[in-house]
Amino acid sequence: MTKDGSIATHPIIPVPDLLESIVLKDCLNWLKKKGIFCNRHDSGAGDVSGAGYATYGIKGAGDIIGLLPNGRHFEVECKRGRGGRLSKGQQKRMKDIRANNGIYHVVHGISELEEIF
Repeated sequence: MTKDGSIATHPIIPVPDLLESIVLKDCLNWLKKKGIFCNRHDSGAGDVSGAGYATYGIKGAGDIIGLLPNGRHFEVECKRGRGGRLSKGQQKRMKDIRANNGIYHVVHGISELEEIF
């Protein structure tokens, strides 16, 4: 753990070292091809259309949010192939989702996603 509370993430199985944006796109495509309902989730803060500073999205939520065919909630946080960092907020969200029978996983490529689903 670092000073800011984030922790390192690494792939659990070999995956190509792709950028996070490519991993996210590939994961969304894979889930949709499997008929799994999901959406891209984004969050952040900044000047919104000149209206001033605002926040949007769910803090710590995964990059992908969806429902499995049995109705179970899931979130997937995508990181680049060689690994990344899971923020303190993401760690809390993962703990809360899992404590409520949901699924929250960090993936670094399609191979990891296939292992989960």
